[in-house]
Amino acid sequence: MAAPARTARIRRLEIENFGLIHRAVLEIADGLTVCSGETGSGKTMLLGALSFVLGGRASADTVRSGAARARVTLEVETDDALRRQFDEDGFELESGEPAILVRELAATGKSSARINGRAATVAQLRLFGEPLVDFVGQHEQQRLLSRAYQLDLLDRFAAAELEREEIAATHARAVSLEWELHVLREERDRALAHNEFARFALAEIDQTALEAGEDVRLRERRDYLVNVERIAAALAQAHGALSADGSAVEMLGVAAASLAGVARFGEELARLAETLAGLQSDATEAAVAIAREWERSEFDVGELEATGARLDAVERLKKKYGGTLEAVLEARARFAASIAQVEEGVEREDALGSTLRTTRAELVGRAADLGRQRAKAARVLEIAVSRELAALAMPAARFEVAIETLEAPGPYGSEAVEFHLAPNPGEPLRPLAKAASGGELSRVLLAMVVVLADRRDRSTLVFDEIDAGVGGATANAVGARLGLLARNNQILCVTHLAQIGSWADRHYALRKHEEHDSATIELVELREGDAVLEELARMLSGSAATVALEHAATMLRQARTRKASTKLKV
Repeated sequence: MAAPARTARIRRLEIENFGLIHRAVLEIADGLTVCSGETGSGKTMLLGALSFVLGGRASADTVRSGAARARVTLEVETDDALRRQFDEDGFELESGEPAILVRELAATGKSSARINGRAATVAQLRLFGEPLVDFVGQHEQQRLLSRAYQLDLLDRFAAAELEREEIAATHARAVSLEWELHVLREERDRALAHNEFARFALAEIDQTALEAGEDVRLRERRDYLVNVERIAAALAQAHGALSADGSAVEMLGVAAASLAGVARFGEELARLAETLAGLQSDATEAAVAIAREWERSEFDVGELEATGARLDAVERLKKKYGGTLEAVLEARARFAASIAQVEEGVEREDALGSTLRTTRAELVGRAADLGRQRAKAARVLEIAVSRELAALAMPAARFEVAIETLEAPGPYGSEAVEFHLAPNPGEPLRPLAKAASGGELSRVLLAMVVVLADRRDRSTLVFDEIDAGVGGATANAVGARLGLLARNNQILCVTHLAQIGSWADRHYALRKHEEHDSATIELVELREGDAVLEELARMLSGSAATVALEHAATMLRQARTRKASTKLKV
């Protein structure tokens, strides 16, 4: 499916003090705008200024010597999508008003930008410039030799960008799950050795069934049992002192009764009588309690042995796991948590493994679908590019999209792609990097641009000497393809070929002037027919001689005739 058409256009480029350009204004036509000039006349600076205002890099020495700052202004006719984007980012426009992008570079190297009169960042310039301009030049030719870029072009032709993004996202999820699973397994392996000890320790502690404070109670009971005979003798003596004839209880009773008879004669007598009565009561209760304790104070060898054994077991655990009973119980909690963590890790590992298998299956399925889409598109692309190469004076050229299936799907699917070319009859198909000369590579790139013309989402194509290494009849073919491509696209082309210039809807010439050890570049629009013919003649032969002018006139007339009658077929 083709990308949605955009109606946004760049309309006017104003340049001040940029490189050798003092001031220049470039009005860009809807069709093909050509900029020509002799070598060193500043064509690169012109495109450098356009790149600069769209967020490209520039150093302080870009500022024209003697000037305080360089300034580049770009006027853009917006479409609805671009206007909404401006509005959402706070760069609102009035209805029918063009967008204005401005960037300045001070001689100190400091850069500033404005969009529609409001301060902006360079990143915002790039954001809004991205959908506007597609630069095609020497760099693009080198990219064309990259297999990764060739895969990008095939996917763009197949309208498979969305599918590829989904595969990349699925692959990223799979890689993330693989790493998470790897980390989990490493942690599990480290924990397993400790886990064996934890299980043993937990079983040992649980087998003892410890209770908080139990060691204190056991020690007290053991000491009691060891001294039970002494305790029994003391209890018997105490009981006798309290309960026998003439005992403390009896004497206290006599004393309490004596004072009770005279208590009414004074407060102190009453208080003493009450105190003695209380003492007698307490002594009686004590005697009863001592009797009960005395009855229980029998020596039990079995209990002593059991208590000692239990205390020894508790002390062994304390010695092994922290020194106190509280430390042993805390260690028990840690061992249990460690075991639970390993068990939870196994469950988590199983869940991750299941999710990973599902994700891998999804990745394989998506990659297989994309592979079929690529294979189908590759055959169509081969036919389309071969047809364009024939129109670009390579009638016998054979073009092939070689697809290699990878062992496993990666972030770009299950295929690697390489463009092969046989430029001449009898030659074998070879990788593009080995088969194409400079001129042939330029034509392959142009063929790709034409074939992908209705699949671009940018508004303007900028060609920077796409004609490198091209001449003669081939130059005529290149000019025709650019001219016809411009019927449905806005194109800005920097060229040295008259065959391309003859197709221009608007033609500019760059002139370099040198005075007093300084140079200035002037941009001149060629409005009159004679001016265009003279520039075309200069491009043909280096001068405006009569023969060159006649040749230029014929070339211009033929281009206009073809533009009026030929439809571009992609």
